[in-house]
Amino acid sequence: MKNASPFVVLLILCLSAFGQQQTPEPAASPNQEAEVVKITTKLVQLDLIVVDKDGKQVRNLTPSDFEVLQDGKPQKITNFSYVNTEVGRSAATANPKEKIKDATVPPPVKITAANAGRIITFIVDDGNCSASTVGMRASREGVEKFIREQMQSTDLVAIYQTRSGSSVFQQYTNDKARLLKIAHKIQWLPPIGSCSSNDGSFFAAARSNTFIKQTPDGPTTNTVEADSDRKFREHNEDATSNNQIVGTLGVIRYVVQGLRRVPGRKIVFLLSDGMPLRERSGQLLSAADVLRDLTDFSNRASVVFNTIDVRGVFDEGMIEARDEVYGQDNINATDNIRNERFNIVSNSRDGLAFLARETGGKFTHDQNFLDYPIKQDLATETGYYLIAYQPSEETFKNKKFNKIEVKVKQPGLKVVSRTGFLGVAEQTAKPKRKSEDSDLYEAIAAPLPTGGLDVKLTAYFVNSVETGNVVRLLFHLDGREITLADDENGVKKAGFDVVAVTLDEKNKVVDEFTRAHMFKIPAAAFPVLTQNGLVYSTDVPIKNPGTYNFRVAVKDSTSKQIGSSSQMVEIPDLKKTKIFISGLTVAQVDTAGKFTVPAATKPDNAVTLITSPAVPAVRRFRRGSVMAYAYTIYNAQPDPTTGQPKLSVRTKLYHNGQLVIDGTPQTAQLEKQADWTRVNDYAYLRLNQQMEPGDYALQIIITDLLANGKNAVTSQSVDFEVIE
Repeated sequence: MKNASPFVVLLILCLSAFGQQQTPEPAASPNQEAEVVKITTKLVQLDLIVVDKDGKQVRNLTPSDFEVLQDGKPQKITNFSYVNTEVGRSAATANPKEKIKDATVPPPVKITAANAGRIITFIVDDGNCSASTVGMRASREGVEKFIREQMQSTDLVAIYQTRSGSSVFQQYTNDKARLLKIAHKIQWLPPIGSCSSNDGSFFAAARSNTFIKQTPDGPTTNTVEADSDRKFREHNEDATSNNQIVGTLGVIRYVVQGLRRVPGRKIVFLLSDGMPLRERSGQLLSAADVLRDLTDFSNRASVVFNTIDVRGVFDEGMIEARDEVYGQDNINATDNIRNERFNIVSNSRDGLAFLARETGGKFTHDQNFLDYPIKQDLATETGYYLIAYQPSEETFKNKKFNKIEVKVKQPGLKVVSRTGFLGVAEQTAKPKRKSEDSDLYEAIAAPLPTGGLDVKLTAYFVNSVETGNVVRLLFHLDGREITLADDENGVKKAGFDVVAVTLDEKNKVVDEFTRAHMFKIPAAAFPVLTQNGLVYSTDVPIKNPGTYNFRVAVKDSTSKQIGSSSQMVEIPDLKKTKIFISGLTVAQVDTAGKFTVPAATKPDNAVTLITSPAVPAVRRFRRGSVMAYAYTIYNAQPDPTTGQPKLSVRTKLYHNGQLVIDGTPQTAQLEKQADWTRVNDYAYLRLNQQMEPGDYALQIIITDLLANGKNAVTSQSVDFEVIE
């Protein structure tokens, strides 16, 4: 048995938890048109705003004040109108000078068609390979300040995060207490998989490529990395960045897909540390094509992106103390590093600028307080012009990009508009699926569900010789939300329907299933169900490596309430020799030191009544308890002599993105394995009685001592909660 490690940590208290009110359905403003952007063979209609030199919106213009050009050719305006989105909207906001504590946040008002406000979406790019601690902290503070000081009582707001986890999906709500609780969880977490080298800094530490070595014949200059090796390494790093960006764009496309069903012009804020579109060699990444398709898709959905570089004001070429840059052999070493970093920052802003420009939004950088650009951008969203014209027959003969330019004739005014569209006409919408589970499919497809079940999803990669690649899905249902019906002999019965969908990097469905489950609960088990809830588990087979989005929707058979959740999972290519860690789970141990690791399940025993929340699907532990963590390591290099790998394990503990425990690397004491290509390991942590309650993240870093370079390191993290 491995030793437990004592942890004594002083941490900040989490925000107080609040009860959740059922999310109201969004309602359109009376004067808000259902379709804003229309692109057909007979009509092209665009939304735009006009501002003066002070950035204030101008509303009194007429068709004669505008000139519309498509690919440089003037177009005749055939339809023209102005939509005032402030009609019927409540203007009640929090007082910026009032210091509102979490316990004093007023309850949400009921949303009706008469008082419906704005629909505002935040996407925090915390899954970015380049995500920084500074950027994530600024994102959290900016969103929290918006909720406290700018959010109107009838606004409907959702907060998405691109990192894997149930927080990828959030319902739109005007419940400020609930939104503050979600925003409070925005933090930098140790990256997983191929992004594991990022430590939360703006730049990776620079290392000298040459050094002086004293020999009997005198000093000699040695090269650490040859140019060919450097180019190979940089190509792999660019490929990793490209895959991460494609995954992020998939999450964004999912958000846009749901917003297509919402009438009017929709505003989305993307908060990110950057989105490069080129390799360091200057060649475009494949993510650039995916981004072009996304902007066209967003324009047709009437979605405007305001993008913000969350890094704030910083020296783009700063040399840090940890950089090992020497001028003894190269007097230009420092300049080279500075120039490289300037290029990295410039390149990282290309995608953010492109997304904002193409959708008629604004790109902001060099701003430390992110609530300010959010406020400025929303201040101009008080209405919009709709301008339409009839396109020529040549427009839709091929899928070329048609550039649109809208000019205003009055001096001193500026038009903010979408820049064009691909030459593809709108497709006729397919009829909705008519079946008993159609509402579940609607919940899967849209980010605006009508139900209120709290579903917590946990998903991770597993591989075995028998099953191949699978993703193990575990989701937890709050027992207080499960509706029980009377049955015979004092027994209660309940049931729920499940729909699970797997989406690939192009947002295409690669797998789905629908299941119905009924179960009976004896009277003695009522308190256990209410207190701890249920866990549902299943395995989803995956054929090809890549990044996948797993979505589940659950419906209570009695109350008809629905809940949804989502998580991104990376499926590695195990044919390659790179080490990979997956399946990191935490669970409480019993008096004998034993604990449970999730295993494959069949549909007939997928539902489990749990007796404690200290299980991998819930991850809630009391102070003073002992927590076990287990994981599987793939592709560790074997020792030619023993056939066994040599690994080191490093453990880190984070709270709110801040490193609070940094363990030293320890040589792994591995137990005998049936298959050394799939190494199962575990250890224990004792949660000290003095530990402050709150949210934590445990990171495990594995180094293959027999491998070289980046192929030698992999990591994974898991979040958990400590309670009194």
